[in-house]
Amino acid sequence: MTAVREGAATKGAAGDRGKTTREALVRSAAELFVEQGYGAVSVRDLARQTHLTSGAIYGHFRNKADLLVAAIADRIATELEGPQGKTNNFSSYIGRQWRTYRSRTAMRALLVEGAAAARVDDDVRDELSELLSTKLDEWRSIYHEVQIDEKMDPDVDMDAVVVMLVAIELGLGVLESIGLDLPKPAAWERTVERLLTSLFPRRRR
Repeated sequence: MTAVREGAATKGAAGDRGKTTREALVRSAAELFVEQGYGAVSVRDLARQTHLTSGAIYGHFRNKADLLVAAIADRIATELEGPQGKTNNFSSYIGRQWRTYRSRTAMRALLVEGAAAARVDDDVRDELSELLSTKLDEWRSIYHEVQIDEKMDPDVDMDAVVVMLVAIELGLGVLESIGLDLPKPAAWERTVERLLTSLFPRRRR
């Protein structure tokens, strides 16, 4: 019995180390891709950055495309889907997300790198398409529930609203990548909130 417990503990510790190593790889890859660009970073560069061998990296990820998409997924989960605090209505909630848009600069940079790489790299295109398709489905489901719960105008196409907000996020990443000045966070919050309110006229009756 003792040997079984020790074996289980050892296996658990190894699993924890593997998870920690994977998370560290994702963070390091994200930093390098944002700073240097996806095309300029090799697995060997990442190995030097993390003090691991290339073989160890391939033990966690199939290829560099796998790492890029994992980095994007991590940033979406922590920077876009993280808690934003409660508000009285949907429009205010989304508006508040846009007040913090500057905190998502790295996430947008990764999305831009992914979009550019997807044009020439089948692995990036396939993996990124699968990730974003899954996310869009999740967000559409949530938005449709909100539309019913908050008695919003049923004629509003919530699928289009979701795609519009994602397109704005990605578009900001493109503008940031070429160094254009963007509106202040408070201006973004007011603009997006008013835009969404205008889509749901029943809220004002």
